[in-house]
Amino acid sequence: MSRAKTVLISVIGLHLVAETALTPFLPQLFDRLYAVDEPGATGLYLWICRVVGLAALPLWGLAARRWPLHRLVLAGLCGSAVLDLLLGLAPSFAAYTVLSAAVVTTNSALLLAYPAFIAEHDAGPADGERARLAGICSIVVVFHLSVVVATMVGAGVLALPEPRVGISAFAVLDVLLAVLTYRVLGKRAPAAEAGTAEGDRGAGRRFAGPAVLVQAALIGVAFDFSVNVARPFFTELADDLGSGSAGSAVLFFLPSVAALAVLPAVRRCHDLLGDRLLPLALAVGAAGLAWQALSSSPVGLAGGRLLFGVGLGVGQVAVELWAFRATGTGGPAFTAVETARSAGLLAAPVAAAAAVSYDLALPIAVAAAVQLLATGLSLRRVPLPRPRPALTYSEEIPR
Repeated sequence: MSRAKTVLISVIGLHLVAETALTPFLPQLFDRLYAVDEPGATGLYLWICRVVGLAALPLWGLAARRWPLHRLVLAGLCGSAVLDLLLGLAPSFAAYTVLSAAVVTTNSALLLAYPAFIAEHDAGPADGERARLAGICSIVVVFHLSVVVATMVGAGVLALPEPRVGISAFAVLDVLLAVLTYRVLGKRAPAAEAGTAEGDRGAGRRFAGPAVLVQAALIGVAFDFSVNVARPFFTELADDLGSGSAGSAVLFFLPSVAALAVLPAVRRCHDLLGDRLLPLALAVGAAGLAWQALSSSPVGLAGGRLLFGVGLGVGQVAVELWAFRATGTGGPAFTAVETARSAGLLAAPVAAAAAVSYDLALPIAVAAAVQLLATGLSLRRVPLPRPRPALTYSEEIPR
């Protein structure tokens, strides 16, 4: 892997870990730091951060029309370094919430590392579609590993005698990655930047028309919603079926284990199935969710989790490949689709809470129905631009 790819995948990993590390431990953190123990305070905090992130993302997308992606990522890292340092010093819950919202704003720029990372694969000598597939598989692996790392980091921060030190320590990682980003990517000429809007209009980086972008956004929203709406009350369902606390935890992470296990076979599946991979993966995921919703024992639940994990692993790759083929590797189109997907996630916890009031298994049944809807959306044939091998950096910029 080239140095540029290594730096960008590290930024992606940092974004995923920083976004989720403290989330499971927020009630305990607020109680320790500010003596705030009302559940509503945590809910308000998360809602504010998500709304701010939803508003900030399209603004970074507009900025990507003017500046190269790596410069915006660098700006986001520098801003996050300052704010993460201040976050650990926040004197009150209100100040912590305001600073966290500001951190979400700067961290939103790190999402631009995704198209920049895929653009690095487009610039390679390999076939464009297969190169993108390899890049997306790398992102999916980092995503699942980040779930584990984030949980360990969050627990470690909470276990410190002074959690503020752990919170501010994120600033050190921001600074290190900012230095690496500048040294490896910072001196590239704008014409060589793979993520600019001009580059997307050029050969190999075209983005599709509005209809295709809407379809990609709807598939992404349905997929993300179905995955997230099934999570909040799953351990309660598993425990109700007799799995116990430890068994519930294992069942919760089982899909990620299955997803990582099938990733090595994704490239061969893509070679065999082509565009049929997406609806097939979504259908398998929907079947796994339906199996879970109908299960009456931990063993049946485990079978459904494993089948869902297979669909999840292949589906994540197929959904992202479809999205990048629709948006290209430029910031504006990519952030438009990501903004829609983020908006869809806001509805997931609300829908889960409403469904669980009728039955513990109903959120999973809703997830199965929505993923089946995504399957139907993916069956509609729309011509998508396929990436062609781009010019290398040395070919674009005469020496």
